[in-house]
Amino acid sequence: MRPERRVVLFVSERADFFGGGQRSLFDLAHALRSAPDRAPGAGGVPRYEPLVLLPGDGPLAAACSRAGIETTFLPLPPVAGGLLFAAPRALASLARLAHRHEVALFHSDSPRTGLYAGTAAGLLDRPHLWHVRASRPSSEFADAALLALSDLIVAVSHAAARRSAALTGSPRVRVVPTGLAPTSCRPRAEARAFLRLPPDAFVAGVVGRVEPDKGIAEAVAALPLLRQVRPDAHLVFVGPVDEASGSAREIDRLAETLGVAPAVQLAGAHEDAATLLSAFDVLLHPSRHEALPRAVLEALHAGIPVIATAVGGIPEAIEDGTSGLLVPPRNAARLGAAAGRLALDPVLAASLAAAGRDRARTLFSLEGMTGAITAIYDELLGEAGGGARQEAA
Repeated sequence: MRPERRVVLFVSERADFFGGGQRSLFDLAHALRSAPDRAPGAGGVPRYEPLVLLPGDGPLAAACSRAGIETTFLPLPPVAGGLLFAAPRALASLARLAHRHEVALFHSDSPRTGLYAGTAAGLLDRPHLWHVRASRPSSEFADAALLALSDLIVAVSHAAARRSAALTGSPRVRVVPTGLAPTSCRPRAEARAFLRLPPDAFVAGVVGRVEPDKGIAEAVAALPLLRQVRPDAHLVFVGPVDEASGSAREIDRLAETLGVAPAVQLAGAHEDAATLLSAFDVLLHPSRHEALPRAVLEALHAGIPVIATAVGGIPEAIEDGTSGLLVPPRNAARLGAAAGRLALDPVLAASLAAAGRDRARTLFSLEGMTGAITAIYDELLGEAGGGARQEAA
């Protein structure tokens, strides 16, 4: 018998394809679209059909189109000030859209989308799953409100699941780590040529948005310490620059002050940044807060040794001294010393890389994440409409 196809509406407030959240949304939607139901008589039909709602056209919509994932567009304005009248209109449009597409379940992944999706789900008597991908709440009140609007909550790490008093200890919060397919990198020489890096230098890379909270100042300040043991060491930032924070100017100023300006490079944003990891001898991830950074998981999958700060969910991904090295946040000296240690000990670097790859494939696989999320969908849709919310109230 042909199984029922249930539409899952993924609600995103961003249309770019550079953030880890957007990439993970795409990965999950693609995995659902590609995986046939294993039930007898399924005939290779996916049990869950993803529909991705975006604020407008852009790189994420293009990626979905190439993968055969249906998209639709609806801007969801902030619920504040002069936009109070726009928000109810957007909510009504969202409810009509969901009704028209016969949406069975709402899946959101930010406070704004959680507010809209949770409210629309309540109006239509549909379940709502809120996906927590950040280690810090916008406010305690917001988390409490979103908990009330969600049937179940998925957090990408235990740190994210404990980020507020509202979420800590709630029986409706589940931890499902982000899962990735194994990273397919370019050949090392090709990746270095693409990034215009010296072919034989020791290269430390930082991947992600170039902004203060990512520890960019610590990365630059660590470079002179690394160059004490590897005078040819270079530091490259791969990711979009947060212009509002003046991050590029701060990197240039600090690098000039420390005398390492020629060895520091801003490579800009690249949609296929993960394929360039092979250009690095080590990935530095000196963030000041994280839930479970995708860049770290990509490097682990790629077999690139990682040095990261012991914040948020990062210690859940890396066992210090076994599958990577952990350092305190805001500590350039410890970061530089750890990078120098790997530069001097390639055997240790290779050991950490191999253990990291094994750990990533065991704990952070796309198949594992998709299976866990699908089981949660099954649980939500196996209950009477709104049952989980009523039971927890």
